[in-house]
Amino acid sequence: MMHLKNTKHTLVAAAMICGSSVALAQNSLFLRDSPLASVTGAELDTLLNQINVTLDTVDINMPVTWETQDKRLTSVWTVTEDYQKQDLSCRKMTLETVKAGETSRVTYGFCKIDGNWLFDLE
Repeated sequence: MMHLKNTKHTLVAAAMICGSSVALAQNSLFLRDSPLASVTGAELDTLLNQINVTLDTVDINMPVTWETQDKRLTSVWTVTEDYQKQDLSCRKMTLETVKAGETSRVTYGFCKIDGNWLFDLE
């Protein structure tokens, strides 16, 4: 019985490692249908880093404002919920983005794996 339990934990760990590489790619793909998809490469790096910092440090319902250097796009992020998924610490965050006078609002889940916040695919 113990062998079966160890095997199960090994399979779950392997799936999470494989899933982590997929999730890393998904971390920027989740933005593709939002105004945030228009940010440049350097802005994207800053954006994803700031999302990680926000998820690590900000209390629930405390908005954080981020904008591009040229101020063509502004986004307000609010962590709305903490949750657990498969023994992972996860958080939901709402991103409200204004670009050229149009506002977009979406909510995503992120789970922390190996010190990084990854997009929750489900």
